[in-house]
Amino acid sequence: MKITAVIKKTFDTGKVRAIADVTLDGAFAVHGLKLIEGDKGMFVSMPYSQWKDKDGNLKNTDIVHPITANARSELYHAVHDAYKAEMAQTEDEELPFGMSM
Repeated sequence: MKITAVIKKTFDTGKVRAIADVTLDGAFAVHGLKLIEGDKGMFVSMPYSQWKDKDGNLKNTDIVHPITANARSELYHAVHDAYKAEMAQTEDEELPFGMSM
């Protein structure tokens, strides 16, 4: 499966590091994945919907998610690699006088 990830927004504070959109095999798009810095490292959080059960408790349900460990790994690496590339580009843009690292 070919997964193409595009970073839409990055964050300097908080646990969410980035928001990404992915395209699967050039045929299926998923918007709003979050790259999150957790206690055990980074992970990708899938888009979800929130609802209240009959007792008023807030529940979350993933809208889409990978089925296999391999698909989850490919998705993570695509988003994480896009994030690293975005951060490297951002660092280069912030250097004064056209300097690069």
